[in-house]
Amino acid sequence: MEEAVIIKFLRGECSPSEEREMRQWLENPEAQAQLEKVIEKHWMNPTFPQTDTTDYDQLLRKIHGRMRKGSSKVQPSFQTVALKSLRIAASILLVVFAGYFLWLSWNTGNESPNSSSVAAVKKIERVTGIGEKLTLTLPDGTKIVVNAESMIQFDTNYGRDERLITLEGEAYFEVAPDSLRPFKVLTNGFTTEALGTAFNISTKKTGYRVALTEGKVKVGSGIKEIHLKPGQMAIWKTDQKDVGFRVARFSASEVISWKDGWLNVDRKPLGNVLKDLERWYGVDITIDPKLDLGQRISGTFENKNLKNILTGLSFSAAFTFELTGNQVTIKK
Repeated sequence: MEEAVIIKFLRGECSPSEEREMRQWLENPEAQAQLEKVIEKHWMNPTFPQTDTTDYDQLLRKIHGRMRKGSSKVQPSFQTVALKSLRIAASILLVVFAGYFLWLSWNTGNESPNSSSVAAVKKIERVTGIGEKLTLTLPDGTKIVVNAESMIQFDTNYGRDERLITLEGEAYFEVAPDSLRPFKVLTNGFTTEALGTAFNISTKKTGYRVALTEGKVKVGSGIKEIHLKPGQMAIWKTDQKDVGFRVARFSASEVISWKDGWLNVDRKPLGNVLKDLERWYGVDITIDPKLDLGQRISGTFENKNLKNILTGLSFSAAFTFELTGNQVTIKK
């Protein structure tokens, strides 16, 4: 979003169409980071132009009027402090700062009676369907690549007091360092905790896997926890609850190649490979019952083109296929 439009919005000068556009933009998780950059820029350079004739007292009253419409529980002390600051500084900085709290009040629901925060916390959820992948960059710089048929969830106050993510499915995390706020992922009753690191989490009905590519992570459930080193993967299987975690080495190219658009398999059953293709590409695969789905497949394929992958697999697994729309028919 253009900075000029953001400033206009915070000063209450947007047209109805610009305001609608801003409200839609603010639903984007990356919007808060840009908004904070604008605030920081004016904080560091609060020069007040001589030609600015804005009546800041009147402007602040308008802002508070709009805030009262959006949320009836904004603390009354904010108006007193902000008004005094405006009279002392007479700077656009404080208008932007006031507008920041206005933005928070517009993007949250009613505040709980015992809450001391300006605005209530709201959940942000992102879901991928069959054949979809999603890349997100959080306000702290952490990058998340979400695989197909997965869900991540985090609060609007992410990064202020803690960095907490809930995951269902599979995702790859490149965590921005922050020694004061460990990065935590909650899934299937387990917690994976890291400071600055990169790792992959895969959750399925059959179990749970955390593969560490760099840095350090701690994986735990209740009183049980283990620490991983790069190249190690924690494995927990649903049918072996009493066994606990098993730590094993893993091939990075096989475990995390999906995020870069590659399919890498090493002696994986054909049936499992075809199930992965169904999920990644959003297709329905009908398989000839005469085909041996237990035969082991090895190879590396650039998975941007399903037809090319099926062609490569057909040579090693001895099958033919027909691809029509999202329907695939495989015959021995």
